[in-house]
Amino acid sequence: MTSEDKVSILLGDPKKAVITLAIPLILSLLVSQINVLTDRAWCSGLGDNDMSAIAVVTPVYLTLVGLGSGIGVGASAVISRMIGAGDTKKALSSSGQAVLFSLIFGLVLTPIVFLGQEGLLSILSKENILGIACDYMLPYSAFIIAIVINGVIVGILNGQGATHYSMYLTAVQAVINIALDPVLIYSFGMGLQGAAIATVIATIISASLGCVLLVSKRTYLPITRSIVRYNRDCMGMLLKAGVPQMLEYAVLYFMDAVLNYIVLMSPMGSHALTVYSVPDNLMNLVVIPAMAIGSALIPVASSALGQRDFWRMRRTFKFSFTLGISIVVILALIVELFPDQALYIFSYSGEMLENRPEMVEMLRVMCLYIGFFAFTPLCSGYMQAMGHPNRSLIMALWRNAVLITFYYIAIQQPELTAIGWALVFGHVVGAASILIVTLLTDKKVYYENKIRERKDAE
Repeated sequence: MTSEDKVSILLGDPKKAVITLAIPLILSLLVSQINVLTDRAWCSGLGDNDMSAIAVVTPVYLTLVGLGSGIGVGASAVISRMIGAGDTKKALSSSGQAVLFSLIFGLVLTPIVFLGQEGLLSILSKENILGIACDYMLPYSAFIIAIVINGVIVGILNGQGATHYSMYLTAVQAVINIALDPVLIYSFGMGLQGAAIATVIATIISASLGCVLLVSKRTYLPITRSIVRYNRDCMGMLLKAGVPQMLEYAVLYFMDAVLNYIVLMSPMGSHALTVYSVPDNLMNLVVIPAMAIGSALIPVASSALGQRDFWRMRRTFKFSFTLGISIVVILALIVELFPDQALYIFSYSGEMLENRPEMVEMLRVMCLYIGFFAFTPLCSGYMQAMGHPNRSLIMALWRNAVLITFYYIAIQQPELTAIGWALVFGHVVGAASILIVTLLTDKKVYYENKIRERKDAE
Protein backbone atom coordinates (compact mmCIF):
# COMPACT_ATOMS: atom_id res chain seq x y z
CA MET A 1 0.00 0.00 0.00
CA THR A 2 1.43 3.39 -1.05
CA SER A 3 1.52 6.46 1.18
CA GLU A 4 -1.22 7.99 -1.04
CA ASP A 5 -3.44 4.94 -0.42
CA LYS A 6 -3.02 5.39 3.35
CA VAL A 7 -4.07 9.04 3.09
CA SER A 8 -7.12 8.06 1.01
CA ILE A 9 -8.14 5.65 3.81
CA LEU A 10 -7.63 8.46 6.35
CA LEU A 11 -10.03 10.66 4.38
CA GLY A 12 -12.54 7.89 3.61
CA ASP A 13 -15.07 5.86 5.60
CA PRO A 14 -14.49 6.68 9.30
CA LYS A 15 -15.13 3.13 10.57
CA LYS A 16 -12.65 1.64 8.14
CA ALA A 17 -10.14 4.44 8.82
CA VAL A 18 -10.30 4.07 12.62
CA ILE A 19 -9.94 0.28 12.49
CA THR A 20 -7.12 0.43 9.91
CA LEU A 21 -5.18 2.98 11.97
CA ALA A 22 -6.03 1.45 15.36
CA ILE A 23 -4.83 -2.11 14.67
CA PRO A 24 -1.14 -1.16 14.28
CA LEU A 25 -1.49 1.21 17.24
CA ILE A 26 -2.95 -1.56 19.42
CA LEU A 27 -0.08 -3.84 18.46
CA SER A 28 2.38 -1.00 19.04
CA LEU A 29 1.02 -0.17 22.50
CA LEU A 30 0.70 -3.85 23.37
CA VAL A 31 4.33 -4.48 22.50
CA SER A 32 5.33 -1.34 24.42
CA GLN A 33 3.35 -2.36 27.51
CA ILE A 34 4.63 -5.93 27.35
CA ASN A 35 8.06 -4.34 27.31
CA VAL A 36 7.27 -2.49 30.58
CA LEU A 37 5.80 -5.61 32.15
CA THR A 38 8.80 -7.68 31.06
CA ASP A 39 11.06 -5.17 32.84
CA ARG A 40 9.00 -5.70 35.98
CA ALA A 41 9.02 -9.46 35.57
CA TRP A 42 12.83 -9.58 35.24
CA CYS A 43 13.26 -7.20 38.16
CA SER A 44 10.76 -8.98 40.42
CA GLY A 45 13.57 -11.32 41.46
CA LEU A 46 15.44 -8.33 42.95
CA GLY A 47 12.98 -7.88 45.83
CA ASP A 48 10.41 -5.48 47.31
CA ASN A 49 12.64 -2.38 47.47
CA ASP A 50 13.66 -2.64 43.81
CA MET A 51 10.03 -3.08 42.75
CA SER A 52 9.07 -0.06 44.84
CA ALA A 53 11.88 1.97 43.20
CA ILE A 54 10.47 1.02 39.79
CA ALA A 55 7.01 2.16 40.93
CA VAL A 56 8.48 5.54 42.02
CA VAL A 57 10.55 6.19 38.88
CA THR A 58 8.18 4.82 36.22
CA PRO A 59 5.68 7.73 36.41
CA VAL A 60 8.57 10.21 36.10
CA TYR A 61 9.94 8.33 33.10
CA LEU A 62 6.46 8.14 31.55
CA THR A 63 6.07 11.88 32.12
CA LEU A 64 9.15 12.38 29.93
CA VAL A 65 7.70 9.99 27.36
CA GLY A 66 4.39 11.88 27.57
CA LEU A 67 6.06 15.21 26.81
CA GLY A 68 7.31 13.83 23.50
CA SER A 69 4.06 11.99 22.83
CA GLY A 70 2.06 15.13 23.61
CA ILE A 71 3.83 17.12 20.92
CA GLY A 72 3.47 14.07 18.66
CA VAL A 73 -0.31 13.96 19.23
CA GLY A 74 -0.55 17.69 18.56
CA ALA A 75 1.48 17.27 15.37
CA SER A 76 -0.75 14.35 14.34
CA ALA A 77 -3.89 16.48 14.73
CA VAL A 78 -2.45 19.47 12.82
CA ILE A 79 -0.94 17.36 10.03
CA SER A 80 -4.13 15.36 9.41
CA ARG A 81 -6.26 18.54 9.56
CA MET A 82 -4.05 20.17 6.91
CA ILE A 83 -4.16 17.04 4.76
CA GLY A 84 -7.97 17.05 5.05
CA ALA A 85 -8.03 20.71 4.00
CA GLY A 86 -5.81 19.88 1.01
CA ASP A 87 -2.88 22.01 2.27
CA THR A 88 0.04 19.57 1.92
CA LYS A 89 2.60 22.37 2.22
CA LYS A 90 1.42 23.32 5.73
CA ALA A 91 1.16 19.67 6.71
CA LEU A 92 4.78 19.14 5.71
CA SER A 93 5.94 22.32 7.44
CA SER A 94 4.12 21.26 10.63
CA SER A 95 6.09 18.00 10.57
CA GLY A 96 9.32 19.96 10.36
CA GLN A 97 8.31 22.27 13.20
CA ALA A 98 7.53 19.24 15.39
CA VAL A 99 11.03 17.87 14.82
CA LEU A 100 12.61 21.27 15.46
CA PHE A 101 10.66 21.79 18.68
CA SER A 102 11.46 18.30 19.98
CA LEU A 103 15.21 18.87 19.47
CA ILE A 104 15.21 22.24 21.26
CA PHE A 105 12.91 21.05 24.03
CA GLY A 106 14.93 17.88 24.64
CA LEU A 107 18.21 19.81 24.83
CA VAL A 108 16.78 22.33 27.31
CA LEU A 109 15.06 19.72 29.51
CA THR A 110 18.04 17.32 29.82
CA PRO A 111 20.26 19.35 32.20
CA ILE A 112 17.23 20.40 34.28
CA VAL A 113 16.11 16.81 34.94
CA PHE A 114 19.66 15.44 35.18
CA LEU A 115 20.66 17.90 37.90
CA GLY A 116 17.31 17.86 39.69
CA GLN A 117 16.47 14.15 39.70
CA GLU A 118 17.76 13.42 43.20
CA GLY A 119 15.77 16.27 44.73
CA LEU A 120 12.64 15.19 42.89
CA LEU A 121 12.96 11.51 43.81
CA SER A 122 13.71 12.37 47.44
CA ILE A 123 10.25 13.96 47.55
CA LEU A 124 8.52 11.04 45.82
CA SER A 125 10.20 8.15 47.66
CA LYS A 126 11.42 7.04 51.08
CA GLU A 127 15.06 7.04 52.22
CA ASN A 128 15.40 3.24 52.03
CA ILE A 129 14.77 3.21 48.26
CA LEU A 130 16.11 6.65 47.24
CA GLY A 131 19.56 5.40 46.18
CA ILE A 132 18.10 2.58 44.08
CA ALA A 133 15.58 4.98 42.49
CA CYS A 134 18.31 7.51 41.58
CA ASP A 135 20.48 4.81 39.95
CA TYR A 136 17.47 3.60 37.98
CA MET A 137 16.50 7.12 36.85
CA LEU A 138 19.99 8.25 35.79
CA PRO A 139 20.05 6.77 32.22
CA TYR A 140 16.61 8.26 31.50
CA SER A 141 17.73 11.71 32.67
CA ALA A 142 20.84 11.62 30.49
CA PHE A 143 19.01 10.71 27.26
CA ILE A 144 15.80 12.72 27.42
CA ILE A 145 16.28 14.02 23.88
CA ALA A 146 15.97 10.49 22.45
CA ILE A 147 12.86 9.82 24.56
CA VAL A 148 11.17 13.05 23.41
CA ILE A 149 12.00 12.82 19.72
CA ASN A 150 10.90 9.18 19.60
CA GLY A 151 7.38 10.20 20.67
CA VAL A 152 7.27 13.07 18.20
CA ILE A 153 8.26 10.82 15.29
CA VAL A 154 5.43 8.41 16.12
CA GLY A 155 2.94 11.31 16.10
CA ILE A 156 4.16 12.61 12.75
CA LEU A 157 3.79 9.15 11.20
CA ASN A 158 0.31 8.67 12.69
CA GLY A 159 -0.82 12.05 11.36
CA GLN A 160 -0.25 10.93 7.79
CA GLY A 161 -1.88 7.54 8.28
CA ALA A 162 1.40 5.59 8.51
CA THR A 163 0.59 3.88 11.82
CA HIS A 164 2.21 0.65 10.61
CA TYR A 165 5.59 2.41 10.61
CA SER A 166 5.11 3.58 14.21
CA MET A 167 4.21 -0.02 15.08
CA TYR A 168 7.46 -1.27 13.53
CA LEU A 169 9.47 1.28 15.52
CA THR A 170 7.80 0.28 18.78
CA ALA A 171 8.32 -3.42 18.02
CA VAL A 172 12.03 -2.86 17.34
CA GLN A 173 12.34 -0.88 20.58
CA ALA A 174 10.59 -3.58 22.61
CA VAL A 175 12.49 -6.53 21.13
CA ILE A 176 15.86 -4.87 21.76
CA ASN A 177 14.85 -3.90 25.30
CA ILE A 178 13.57 -7.38 26.15
CA ALA A 179 16.72 -8.99 24.73
CA LEU A 180 19.05 -6.67 26.67
CA ASP A 181 17.21 -6.82 30.02
CA PRO A 182 18.47 -10.17 31.35
CA VAL A 183 21.96 -9.53 29.97
CA LEU A 184 22.42 -6.15 31.66
CA ILE A 185 20.43 -6.87 34.84
CA TYR A 186 21.93 -10.26 35.70
CA SER A 187 24.80 -11.26 33.37
CA PHE A 188 26.55 -7.88 33.74
CA GLY A 189 25.35 -7.53 37.35
CA MET A 190 23.96 -4.03 36.79
CA GLY A 191 20.71 -4.71 38.63
CA LEU A 192 17.89 -2.23 38.24
CA GLN A 193 20.03 0.32 36.41
CA GLY A 194 20.66 -2.30 33.71
CA ALA A 195 16.92 -2.31 32.92
CA ALA A 196 16.98 1.47 32.40
CA ILE A 197 20.09 1.30 30.20
CA ALA A 198 18.42 -1.39 28.08
CA THR A 199 15.39 0.88 27.61
CA VAL A 200 17.55 3.86 26.64
CA ILE A 201 19.58 1.87 24.08
CA ALA A 202 16.37 0.54 22.54
CA THR A 203 14.86 4.05 22.43
CA ILE A 204 17.92 5.53 20.69
CA ILE A 205 17.82 2.81 18.02
CA SER A 206 14.05 3.31 17.51
CA ALA A 207 14.42 7.11 17.23
CA SER A 208 17.30 6.73 14.76
CA LEU A 209 15.27 4.42 12.53
CA GLY A 210 12.34 6.84 12.78
CA CYS A 211 14.51 9.72 11.59
CA VAL A 212 15.60 7.63 8.61
CA LEU A 213 11.93 6.97 7.78
CA LEU A 214 10.99 10.66 8.00
CA VAL A 215 13.65 11.75 5.50
CA SER A 216 12.97 8.84 3.12
CA LYS A 217 10.37 8.90 0.37
CA ARG A 218 8.44 6.03 1.93
CA THR A 219 6.16 8.45 3.78
CA TYR A 220 3.56 10.84 2.37
CA LEU A 221 5.41 13.85 3.82
CA PRO A 222 9.19 13.27 3.50
CA ILE A 223 11.12 15.85 5.55
CA THR A 224 14.08 17.77 4.12
CA ARG A 225 16.58 20.02 5.87
CA SER A 226 14.82 23.18 4.64
CA ILE A 227 11.54 22.02 6.22
CA VAL A 228 13.11 21.95 9.70
CA ARG A 229 13.56 25.73 9.67
CA TYR A 230 11.45 27.91 11.93
CA ASN A 231 8.01 28.78 10.51
CA ARG A 232 6.02 31.09 12.76
CA ASP A 233 2.51 30.14 11.57
CA CYS A 234 3.05 26.38 11.58
CA MET A 235 4.94 26.47 14.88
CA GLY A 236 2.04 28.42 16.36
CA MET A 237 -0.47 25.79 15.21
CA LEU A 238 1.75 23.01 16.54
CA LEU A 239 2.20 24.62 19.96
CA LYS A 240 -1.51 25.40 20.26
CA ALA A 241 -2.34 21.73 19.69
CA GLY A 242 0.73 20.14 21.26
CA VAL A 243 1.50 22.08 24.45
CA PRO A 244 -1.88 21.37 26.14
CA GLN A 245 -1.49 17.71 25.18
CA MET A 246 2.03 17.70 26.63
CA LEU A 247 0.72 19.16 29.85
CA GLU A 248 -2.16 16.68 29.96
CA TYR A 249 0.21 13.74 29.60
CA ALA A 250 2.51 15.29 32.19
CA VAL A 251 -0.44 15.61 34.58
CA LEU A 252 -1.61 12.08 33.78
CA TYR A 253 1.74 10.41 34.40
CA PHE A 254 3.20 12.67 37.08
CA MET A 255 0.01 12.39 39.09
CA ASP A 256 0.72 8.66 39.11
CA ALA A 257 3.92 9.56 40.94
CA VAL A 258 1.93 11.66 43.40
CA LEU A 259 -0.58 8.84 43.94
CA ASN A 260 2.29 6.38 44.40
CA TYR A 261 3.77 8.71 47.00
CA ILE A 262 0.46 8.79 48.88
CA VAL A 263 0.40 4.98 48.87
CA LEU A 264 4.05 4.90 49.99
CA MET A 265 3.16 7.13 52.93
CA SER A 266 0.57 4.62 54.16
CA PRO A 267 1.43 2.54 57.27
CA MET A 268 2.56 -0.40 55.08
CA GLY A 269 4.99 1.73 53.02
CA SER A 270 6.87 0.07 50.15
CA HIS A 271 4.92 -3.17 50.61
CA ALA A 272 1.65 -1.32 49.91
CA LEU A 273 3.20 0.30 46.83
CA THR A 274 4.28 -3.08 45.44
CA VAL A 275 0.86 -4.65 46.01
CA TYR A 276 -0.80 -1.63 44.36
CA SER A 277 1.55 -0.97 41.45
CA VAL A 278 1.74 -4.46 39.89
CA PRO A 279 -2.05 -4.83 39.38
CA ASP A 280 -2.19 -1.20 38.22
CA ASN A 281 0.36 -2.01 35.50
CA LEU A 282 -1.84 -4.88 34.34
CA MET A 283 -4.72 -2.41 34.05
CA ASN A 284 -2.53 -0.37 31.71
CA LEU A 285 -2.46 -3.45 29.49
CA VAL A 286 -6.25 -3.80 29.57
CA VAL A 287 -6.87 -0.17 28.55
CA ILE A 288 -4.60 -0.37 25.48
CA PRO A 289 -7.46 -0.81 22.94
CA ALA A 290 -9.14 2.40 24.13
CA MET A 291 -5.81 4.27 24.01
CA ALA A 292 -5.09 3.02 20.49
CA ILE A 293 -8.58 3.81 19.23
CA GLY A 294 -8.40 7.23 20.90
CA SER A 295 -5.13 7.91 19.08
CA ALA A 296 -6.58 6.61 15.79
CA LEU A 297 -9.64 8.83 15.94
CA ILE A 298 -7.48 11.99 16.20
CA PRO A 299 -6.22 12.03 12.58
CA VAL A 300 -9.54 10.69 11.24
CA ALA A 301 -11.73 13.25 13.06
CA SER A 302 -9.15 16.03 12.45
CA SER A 303 -9.14 15.36 8.71
CA ALA A 304 -12.97 15.43 8.75
CA LEU A 305 -12.86 18.82 10.50
CA GLY A 306 -10.39 20.02 7.87
CA GLN A 307 -12.90 18.97 5.19
CA ARG A 308 -15.75 20.52 7.23
CA ASP A 309 -17.49 17.15 7.16
CA PHE A 310 -19.11 17.23 10.60
CA TRP A 311 -21.20 14.12 10.02
CA ARG A 312 -18.01 12.10 9.46
CA MET A 313 -16.31 13.77 12.44
CA ARG A 314 -19.18 12.86 14.80
CA ARG A 315 -19.54 9.37 13.36
CA THR A 316 -15.85 8.80 13.99
CA PHE A 317 -16.23 9.60 17.69
CA LYS A 318 -19.43 7.58 18.23
CA PHE A 319 -17.96 4.49 16.58
CA SER A 320 -14.60 4.86 18.35
CA PHE A 321 -16.18 5.42 21.76
CA THR A 322 -18.51 2.42 21.53
CA LEU A 323 -15.79 0.12 20.20
CA GLY A 324 -13.12 1.21 22.69
CA ILE A 325 -15.29 0.95 25.81
CA SER A 326 -16.73 -2.43 24.75
CA ILE A 327 -13.33 -4.04 24.22
CA VAL A 328 -11.92 -2.74 27.52
CA VAL A 329 -14.95 -3.96 29.52
CA ILE A 330 -14.66 -7.45 27.97
CA LEU A 331 -10.93 -7.63 28.75
CA ALA A 332 -11.53 -6.44 32.33
CA LEU A 333 -14.13 -9.17 32.79
CA ILE A 334 -11.62 -11.82 31.65
CA VAL A 335 -9.00 -10.55 34.13
CA GLU A 336 -11.63 -10.44 36.87
CA LEU A 337 -12.35 -14.13 36.28
CA PHE A 338 -8.68 -15.22 36.08
CA PRO A 339 -6.64 -12.91 38.38
CA ASP A 340 -4.18 -15.57 39.60
CA GLN A 341 -3.13 -16.43 36.06
CA ALA A 342 -2.79 -12.74 35.16
CA LEU A 343 -0.44 -12.12 38.09
CA TYR A 344 1.61 -15.31 37.91
CA ILE A 345 4.61 -13.94 36.00
CA PHE A 346 5.05 -11.13 38.60
CA SER A 347 4.77 -13.36 41.65
CA TYR A 348 6.57 -16.58 40.89
CA SER A 349 9.11 -16.56 43.75
CA GLY A 350 10.30 -15.09 47.07
CA GLU A 351 8.64 -12.02 48.50
CA MET A 352 6.47 -11.52 45.42
CA LEU A 353 4.95 -14.99 45.79
CA GLU A 354 3.93 -14.10 49.34
CA ASN A 355 2.34 -10.89 48.02
CA ARG A 356 0.19 -12.66 45.43
CA PRO A 357 -3.02 -13.11 47.52
CA GLU A 358 -3.10 -9.38 48.31
CA MET A 359 -2.37 -8.47 44.69
CA VAL A 360 -5.17 -10.75 43.48
CA GLU A 361 -7.62 -9.00 45.80
CA MET A 362 -6.40 -5.59 44.62
CA LEU A 363 -6.61 -6.61 40.96
CA ARG A 364 -10.22 -7.71 41.28
CA VAL A 365 -11.21 -4.30 42.62
CA MET A 366 -9.18 -2.46 39.98
CA CYS A 367 -11.00 -4.29 37.18
CA LEU A 368 -14.06 -2.26 38.14
CA TYR A 369 -12.43 1.11 37.36
CA ILE A 370 -10.73 0.48 34.04
CA GLY A 371 -13.89 0.77 31.92
CA PHE A 372 -14.44 4.27 33.29
CA PHE A 373 -10.79 5.21 32.80
CA ALA A 374 -11.19 4.24 29.12
CA PHE A 375 -13.41 7.32 28.68
CA THR A 376 -10.30 9.50 29.06
CA PRO A 377 -8.23 8.60 25.95
CA LEU A 378 -11.35 8.46 23.75
CA CYS A 379 -12.86 11.78 24.84
CA SER A 380 -9.46 13.45 25.09
CA GLY A 381 -8.60 12.34 21.55
CA TYR A 382 -11.86 13.76 20.20
CA MET A 383 -11.37 17.12 21.91
CA GLN A 384 -7.84 17.26 20.47
CA ALA A 385 -9.26 16.52 17.01
CA MET A 386 -11.82 19.32 17.43
CA GLY A 387 -9.04 21.76 18.31
CA HIS A 388 -9.84 22.07 22.04
CA PRO A 389 -6.99 20.30 23.87
CA ASN A 390 -7.21 22.85 26.71
CA ARG A 391 -10.53 21.39 27.83
CA SER A 392 -9.04 17.93 27.96
CA LEU A 393 -6.20 19.31 30.09
CA ILE A 394 -8.66 20.90 32.53
CA MET A 395 -10.51 17.57 32.81
CA ALA A 396 -7.23 15.80 33.57
CA LEU A 397 -6.51 18.26 36.39
CA TRP A 398 -10.03 17.85 37.78
CA ARG A 399 -9.92 14.03 37.63
CA ASN A 400 -6.60 13.86 39.42
CA ALA A 401 -7.73 16.30 42.10
CA VAL A 402 -10.66 13.96 42.77
CA LEU A 403 -8.34 10.93 42.83
CA ILE A 404 -5.93 12.55 45.30
CA THR A 405 -8.85 13.31 47.63
CA PHE A 406 -10.08 9.71 47.52
CA TYR A 407 -6.53 8.37 47.96
CA TYR A 408 -5.97 10.36 51.13
CA ILE A 409 -9.18 8.90 52.50
CA ALA A 410 -8.21 5.38 51.37
CA ILE A 411 -4.79 5.21 53.05
CA GLN A 412 -6.44 5.86 56.40
CA GLN A 413 -8.26 2.52 56.05
CA PRO A 414 -6.72 -0.77 57.28
CA GLU A 415 -7.49 -2.68 54.05
CA LEU A 416 -5.19 -2.20 51.05
CA THR A 417 -8.14 -2.68 48.69
CA ALA A 418 -9.43 0.73 49.84
CA ILE A 419 -6.87 2.18 47.39
CA GLY A 420 -8.49 0.19 44.59
CA TRP A 421 -11.91 1.52 45.55
CA ALA A 422 -10.47 5.06 45.51
CA LEU A 423 -9.55 4.46 41.87
CA VAL A 424 -13.06 3.21 41.12
CA PHE A 425 -14.87 6.20 42.65
CA GLY A 426 -12.36 8.71 41.24
CA HIS A 427 -12.64 7.45 37.69
CA VAL A 428 -16.46 7.26 37.81
CA VAL A 429 -16.45 11.00 38.57
CA GLY A 430 -13.76 11.62 35.94
CA ALA A 431 -15.59 9.63 33.24
CA ALA A 432 -18.88 11.44 33.77
CA SER A 433 -17.13 14.84 33.75
CA ILE A 434 -15.08 14.34 30.59
CA LEU A 435 -17.98 12.85 28.64
CA ILE A 436 -20.21 15.83 29.45
CA VAL A 437 -17.49 18.32 28.47
CA THR A 438 -16.76 16.40 25.24
CA LEU A 439 -20.41 16.43 24.14
CA LEU A 440 -20.71 20.15 24.93
CA THR A 441 -17.52 20.83 22.95
CA ASP A 442 -18.90 18.85 20.01
CA LYS A 443 -22.00 21.07 19.95
CA LYS A 444 -19.89 24.22 20.23
CA VAL A 445 -17.64 23.24 17.30
CA TYR A 446 -20.62 22.19 15.18
CA TYR A 447 -22.55 25.47 15.65
CA GLU A 448 -19.45 27.67 15.30
CA ASN A 449 -18.63 26.09 11.95
CA LYS A 450 -22.25 26.33 10.77
CA ILE A 451 -22.14 30.06 11.49
CA ARG A 452 -18.83 30.30 9.61
CA GLU A 453 -20.33 28.46 6.63
CA ARG A 454 -23.27 30.89 6.50
CA LYS A 455 -20.91 33.88 6.57
CA ASP A 456 -18.79 32.36 3.79
CA ALA A 457 -21.94 31.78 1.70
CA GLU A 458 -22.95 35.42 2.13
